[in-house]
Amino acid sequence: MGSDDIQRSDVIQRLLDLYAAPDYLEIGVCEGATFHAVRAARRVAVDPDFRFDIQAAAADPANADAAYHPITSDAWFTGPGRDQSFDLIFLDGLHLFDQTLRDLIHAIARLKPGGAIVIDDVLPTSYGASLRDVEESAKFRRMSPGPTEPKAWMGDVFKLVFWIRDYLLDWSYATVTDNHGQLVLWRGPRTHEVPPLDIAAICRLEYKDVVFRPRAYNFRPIDEIVVAVKAQI
Repeated sequence: MGSDDIQRSDVIQRLLDLYAAPDYLEIGVCEGATFHAVRAARRVAVDPDFRFDIQAAAADPANADAAYHPITSDAWFTGPGRDQSFDLIFLDGLHLFDQTLRDLIHAIARLKPGGAIVIDDVLPTSYGASLRDVEESAKFRRMSPGPTEPKAWMGDVFKLVFWIRDYLLDWSYATVTDNHGQLVLWRGPRTHEVPPLDIAAICRLEYKDVVFRPRAYNFRPIDEIVVAVKAQI
């Protein structure tokens, strides 16, 4: 379903390059590997627990275009970010369906016309990685028989793919095949081919549904996704 050929920052930059002077927001920055690898006219980083010295980063001339907000996404969207808008928003925060759904709803409200949203962690690499509780995920990895489970935790963000498919019908989306599986979302109508799941059913989805229902992901190469996003700018 995917590979590690293209980094997160490569996907982000390919999309940022579609805009003349892009405004970029990243929710969930952690160590800053993606945030500091991309270029934009303005970059905004939001994370309640940055894993680097944000004062040193802000003092670096290479980050003159960047702003760092050490608060939760909920607090930022309803506070400092209330009136801000962006061409590209990357959601890589807490790996929970409900939290990422809240971030997505806020992101849609702050997206400029022609903008796009990238959502990370929609494709868990294993059953253990798909567990909602991070400690339970780690425990499963330690106790799992057979081959060692990969050290990854995506949580239940995968449920958001089905919510987007069934409830955002005026938005198009595709999941990148060239890497671990980032979902790209942009405004544009699409055909809905299956009966929608109700919210309760989406909440009950499990890792097996990722395996059994790959069409829900609409896997596409990044080149095709870039062309589709460009067409609606």
